[in-house]
Amino acid sequence: MKATTLRLPGWEHDGTETPPVLIELTAKRWKGLMLVSFGAGLLGFLFLGWQVWIDVYKPLTVSGFNTEISALAGFGDVLISFGGTLGLLLLILSFGIGIYARFMAWWRHG
Repeated sequence: MKATTLRLPGWEHDGTETPPVLIELTAKRWKGLMLVSFGAGLLGFLFLGWQVWIDVYKPLTVSGFNTEISALAGFGDVLISFGGTLGLLLLILSFGIGIYARFMAWWRHG
């Protein structure tokens, strides 16, 4: 009768074997597209923040934080102004490019 031994991964190594090296196989084009997506998203947030400052917070600071002026009155103009629209478009573009780049990096494995 033959004795069976418990075989655990890595248990029988004597230290002379080189361990396998993991290589990141995601191509640079997908990493570049993820960077473009991040940049577009950052610009989108900056444009939206700038427009919120112009339409909401700047009138409050100019008036000395007058309580008669509603802070929410300027929010209606944020999304229909140039900066707000551009910011939203950049965020949507960033989201689309990011999903495409992540999917293609996964699909092609580099």
